[in-house]
Amino acid sequence: MPLYEYKCKDCSNIISEVQSIHDEPLKVCPDCNGELKKLISLSSPDVNYKNGQEYYEKVIKPDAKRIVNEIKNGNENLAANIFGEGD
Repeated sequence: MPLYEYKCKDCSNIISEVQSIHDEPLKVCPDCNGELKKLISLSSPDVNYKNGQEYYEKVIKPDAKRIVNEIKNGNENLAANIFGEGD
C-alpha cells in the first residue's frame, strides 16, 4: 500500500500513513486536532536503486528540473504545495 504524508497547518507536524488509495485522506492532526494537508510525494519508496547516485539521476534530478521549470513558467504555488504551505 502507498505511503502518504500530511502536514498539519497548525503545528507543522508531518505525519506518514500507509493507506489504500481507496481510503479517505486524513483530515485531523492527532497531536493538536488541527487541519491536515496532504503533501505531494516526489518518489516511490518501493523502488530499489543500486546506489544514491542512481537514485539521484533517475528520481531527484528529473523531478527537480521539472519543478524549477514549472516555477519559472509562473507556477508560483508549486513550491509552497510541495512543502505543505500552499492553499
